[in-house]
Parts: sequence; structure tokens; C-alpha cells
Amino acid sequence: MGFVLSRRRVLLGSAAGLLGVGALAACSDDPPAGTPSASPGSPAPTPTTSARVPYVGDQRGVALCAATSALAASLYSGAVLAAGDGRLGQVPGVVTTFLSGAGAQHTEHAAAWNALLTAAGAPAVTGTPLTVESDRRAALGRAAAPTDLLALAVDVEAMTGGTVAARAAEFTDPGAAALAATLAPVSAMHGATAAFLLGRPTGATPSAAGAPLGLDALTS
Repeated sequence: MGFVLSRRRVLLGSAAGLLGVGALAACSDDPPAGTPSASPGSPAPTPTTSARVPYVGDQRGVALCAATSALAASLYSGAVLAAGDGRLGQVPGVVTTFLSGAGAQHTEHAAAWNALLTAAGAPAVTGTPLTVESDRRAALGRAAAPTDLLALAVDVEAMTGGTVAARAAEFTDPGAAALAATLAPVSAMHGATAAFLLGRPTGATPSAAGAPLGLDALTS
């Protein structure tokens, strides 16, 4: 079972990083005066619930990776909306571009994982059926400044990349192992870019929310 992942879209990389030098200098870590740190209008999708699917063997690891990538894409989408609604103050364009580009790639990654499942006759993962979904969305809702969105990105990439890397060591299916080996470094690149935009070119330490997910995190 195979899936050809588009490589034409490159996530900013060093070029975006160079554009981002000093990009946050004009940002304040504080929200605009008189603006609450959380807004009723901020994205708050309802947590996903679905009937449990009996994925077996490598399929369960692939499903976990699909769900984790889908959650990452959804969080980035929410971050882009938050960046544009004004409550975080002036968000540099390079930050919004990074968030949008990273989210688009995670959408592709989720599709790639799901392609492996459907090629094997298993159902694709729908939504973001993970035990950590509510907590991660709550973290997005607490963002009060552009730097909070980048810190969230550091955690999202550590969680996603770590989850994929852990599964890569367990997969027996060559296609799943190859896809994991291809996608884990992309998360590392995203995380490094977020750290760079935060002004930490040597890397930013993820919080506990950046821990890799185990198979028990999958609720479908």
C-alpha cells in the first residue's frame, strides 16, 4: 500500500526563518488593552466522538498517526483564525504564514496515513479521536499573544513528531515505516521554525503537552 505525498509545498524552512528575524520585535506578549485573554468567539470545536473501530496490528499505530496529524492541522487552523481576529494584537505576517503552511502539511500527512488504512481495507480515521483533544484545544483558547501561538506550535510538533517516531520503531509494514521516516523530520522542521520565530534559534523546550502519544490515546 502506498501513497505519494506532495513535496511541492515547502514549509517556509530557512527562508521563512530569515524573514522572521525580529518579526516578533513589534509584538507584545500582552493582549491589546481592554481585550480579554480569551474570547467567546475563539475557535472551540466540539471534541470528536465516534464508534470504536477495531484497528489491528500496524493499523492501530497508523490510525493514531492519522488522528494526531489531523489534530495538529485543526489546531493550526484555529491558530490562524485567532491570529486574525484581533484579540492577540498585531500578529506578524510571517507567523500567520508559518501557522497556515504547517497546518496544510499536517492535513496532507493525515491524508497519507488514512490512505494506508483504506488501501489495507480498513476505514479512514475521521475527525480527531484522541483523549488529549480537549486539553489541546483549551491551550489554544488560552492564547493571549502571538508568542503563545508559537509556543503551542512547539508543543504540537513535539507531540506529532514524537508520536510518529515512536510508531516508526514498531511498524512491521514497510509502507507505514517508510511514511513515518518521511514525516517525522517534517515535524522536527516545523518545531525548529517555531522556535526560531520565538527567538530561540537553538530550539525551544516543549511543555508536558508536547509528549508523544501512546496507542491508548486513540479513542476510535
